[in-house]
Amino acid sequence: MIIRCSACGSTQVFTRNYGKKIGAVTGGVAGTVTGISGALSGSRVGMAVGMVGGPVGIAVGSIAGAIIGGLIGGASGSVAGAKVGAVVDERVLDNYECRDCGHTFSLMLSDPPLGGGNRHE
Repeated sequence: MIIRCSACGSTQVFTRNYGKKIGAVTGGVAGTVTGISGALSGSRVGMAVGMVGGPVGIAVGSIAGAIIGGLIGGASGSVAGAKVGAVVDERVLDNYECRDCGHTFSLMLSDPPLGGGNRHE
């Protein structure tokens, strides 16, 4: 689908995706914080699994469990935040910017196409 600027009609339009970018970062931070609390239980599981290897196994297992919990939390939070941010981009923010005239606009599905409208010939 070719997107045209609603002001000048240019096809030199790009998406800004500010909501998606901010959502991904915010979600990643929130997910990492949540993952750290989950890492505590993950380190306990890693410690239990590591008991087979003695004291070294307990230490390695608990550290590995904590790291995996933080990584999983951060990754899942980042993905969720990016999805929410993409919805904000499309429905709230002016996500499109024309490189030719600098006009920013949103693309609503209910808007008639540029130059279209109802023509009765």
